[in-house]
Order: sequence, then C-alpha cells, then structure tokens
Amino acid sequence: MRNSIRFIIAIVAAAIVMLLFRGVAFTIYTVPKTGIRPWLVDGDRVLVNRWSYGLRTGGEKFFPYSRWFRKPVGKGELVAFNYPLDTISSVCNRPVHAAFCMAGPGDTVMVNRKPIIPPKKCRMVEVKPWNIKLLCNTYRIHEHRDADIVGDKLYLDGKETHYAYFSKNYYWMSVMPEDTFPDSRFYGFVPEDHIIGRVVMVVYSKGDSESFFNSFRSGRWFMPL
Repeated sequence: MRNSIRFIIAIVAAAIVMLLFRGVAFTIYTVPKTGIRPWLVDGDRVLVNRWSYGLRTGGEKFFPYSRWFRKPVGKGELVAFNYPLDTISSVCNRPVHAAFCMAGPGDTVMVNRKPIIPPKKCRMVEVKPWNIKLLCNTYRIHEHRDADIVGDKLYLDGKETHYAYFSKNYYWMSVMPEDTFPDSRFYGFVPEDHIIGRVVMVVYSKGDSESFFNSFRSGRWFMPL
C-alpha cells in the first residue's frame, strides 16, 4: 500500500513539475499566419523559450508589465510575439506571430532606402516624412496618446512636435521573403511587452516535409536554448 501511495505521489509531482516547466520556461504555440517559408507555414506548432529575453509577467489590467532578468532581442533572431494590431484583447491573449528581429530600440533599419529607428524608451526620434505615419500610429495604438497628422506635421496632444518620445522600447520585425506576408511595414513597431520569447524548434509542421527537414539539418535558424 505504501509503495502504491509513493508511486501515485511521484506521478502527481512529476505532472506538476512538467506543467510548471511548460508554463514558465517553454510554451508551445500555434502560429496562425506567417510568411517565413520554408521555415514556418500557417498552422505550424513551435516551441518558444520564454526566458530568452527575460520572463514576461503581468501585462493585464491590474498587473503591470514586467520582465525578470531582461535581455535584449538579438538581431536576426526568430521571435514569437503577440500581434500588435489586436487592440481588443489584452496583450497576453492576442494571436501569436513569428518574425525575424531586424532592429532593436535605437537601432537603424533601412526600409525602402529610408532609415527607420525603432523608439528606445525616453530617447528622441526625429519626425521625418517617411516615419511620421509610423510614429503617429505608435502613439495612438501603444502609447494611448492623442496623435494626429495635419498636412505634413505631427501633432501630439494638440501640439506640433518635431521629436517623438515614447514610454516603451520597440522592435522592427521582418519576414523572409519580404513580399509574402505583412511584417512591421504593415503592423508597425512591436512593443517590448508584446515579446514572448525566441522560437527554438518546430514541434509540428504542416508544410512541405522535405523543406522542413532541410531547414533542420542546415541549422539555418535553429538556435541553442
């Protein structure tokens, strides 16, 4: 009898540990939409390391966003994040997308031969003709500020501004090839609080198996945990 009880306790303890491990360290997500062929296709299930950039906590109405042991997102890393344009659901309940990080806060990325700088918290971004709509939308969607474009000028809270300041860090995400699916050129900057973690493995692929296994063997985007 005692051995049976011990066995049951061991099974229950192992199940609890696995649930905690899955919920805190690694999580499997289904990617609903992606243009990252042949690496990912719509409906693929991926394993995401939630500690890659620090564990995200909070983000709900009564629990402010925070990140334990914060680390910067590396350029070229395949990142899982919550969809930035879903403004109805809370951040953590928004659809999960995946794309390559091409620029972090304060970095510069060339888009249509124009320099784009993802905002860094409390750092100045100069308003230019090619980034004015992007900055305006960022204020409206993620900063919840009253922003508008009148003529070719940016107005914030009713006042014209030539320099933009933001309360969050932002990233620029891109898909490959770039013409297959919308990326930051469509949904804009991705706020830091939308970042979930780095994609480290495809658990199940609905795409072409040969392309999938060739990607696995070549190690073109798989990265260590």
